[in-house]
Amino acid sequence: MIKFVEHKNINKKKWDVCISKSVNPSVFVYSWYLDAVCENWIALVLNDYEAVFPMAEKSKYKIAYLYQPFFSRYFGVYSQTKITENLVSEFLQAIPEKYKLMEFCLQEQNGLKAKGFEIKEKKYQLLDLKKSGEILRKNYSENARRNVKKAIKAGLTIRPDILPEKIVSLFRETKGNELEVFKAEDYKILIRLMNVCIENNKGQSVAIYDGAELCAAGFFMFSDNRFVFLKSGVTDHGKAKGAMHLLFDYFINQNSGKHYELDFGGSSVDSVARFYKNFGAKDCVYLQVKKSTLPKIFNWVKSLKK
Repeated sequence: MIKFVEHKNINKKKWDVCISKSVNPSVFVYSWYLDAVCENWIALVLNDYEAVFPMAEKSKYKIAYLYQPFFSRYFGVYSQTKITENLVSEFLQAIPEKYKLMEFCLQEQNGLKAKGFEIKEKKYQLLDLKKSGEILRKNYSENARRNVKKAIKAGLTIRPDILPEKIVSLFRETKGNELEVFKAEDYKILIRLMNVCIENNKGQSVAIYDGAELCAAGFFMFSDNRFVFLKSGVTDHGKAKGAMHLLFDYFINQNSGKHYELDFGGSSVDSVARFYKNFGAKDCVYLQVKKSTLPKIFNWVKSLKK
């Protein structure tokens, strides 16, 4: 039986055991991660945590809705047995009717045949690190190899640790200001998430300097044999000297030859995806789902505000 469980009643120990033993574990859905990005997350739970489905809720104009929080890629079903389309449909049908709007993503092993949902494919890029660094580098694009050489020739240096506050500040100064979706509170959540990852031995950072000048910095998370690239920042000076290429080359080389994967955090935006594919990464597809059970008058009013 699938039951709806409020945040205060979730057994987080059982939850994390379910995630770690699932056929599709992901850093995004461990309880400590969810706590960092969405303090009052809720869930659907099958029997005694045999399978789970995290959710995030908000309310606006007294309308309850489900959404995908910033810095979390997807939710979906996490199960210790094979995830079938029927199981996913059963979980989606178990979502309480009080949620009149839904828009979130499903982990890639979640297929969907449930009716009433709009479906959109999204992508991220993944690189298998089992091969040696030398072999992996041969699979880089010519452009990527050239930029790594440029960075080395320019004398850029690598430091393996930098404070989360400095990474977020660099991201905010170089890219975040272009992204109007991020508010001050979102940057605080990002810093908190990075610190929680470090506290749980699930996070590490890399910084690139030109002398004393910080050129680029990035943060990586680690869970279940997978590194996930979270966020970075790079100055114009760093871009010109290949700093981000050097950063990824360093990280790939440091973790090559092991049964790890590097999840680039990914993007469906062609230019961003192309940058990650320069390092030999391949596309992975997952689904974004939307559903509205609001009266048509609400959609009409919403359209007038555009």
